[in-house]
Amino acid sequence: MPITLAQLVREARTRAGMTQRELSQLVGTSMENVTSIENGRNKTPSSEILLGMSRYLDVEITEIYSAIGGTLNAYPWERSGELDLKDPELELMFRQVDRLKEGEAKERVKAFIRFTLEEDRRKRRHELEDKQK
Repeated sequence: MPITLAQLVREARTRAGMTQRELSQLVGTSMENVTSIENGRNKTPSSEILLGMSRYLDVEITEIYSAIGGTLNAYPWERSGELDLKDPELELMFRQVDRLKEGEAKERVKAFIRFTLEEDRRKRRHELEDKQK
């Protein structure tokens, strides 16, 4: 069953650790509009809103349009075997991490990736705070 825009946005926002209010402020729309998108009432938001969601939710715009078109069959973060990264070196690194045996080395790499993602989330929160001032 295809993943809808509502499901994609809700799951991506939750994964990013954001509230609907935070996302709406970052994207430049109302919280009611974000709620409407997540509840499936607004199935065709403006391209500006979609681009903002793509940026702040770290989801490729093509994934968002696939969800709108009913052709998204898996969440982007669930396709570890289908890496589609533009940087060949980064793709190689992720493939090597996947091949590591369970243990300290793999856990250290995962911890570093978690740290990097959290730093990115903090940066986005600071952008939100600066935007509110």
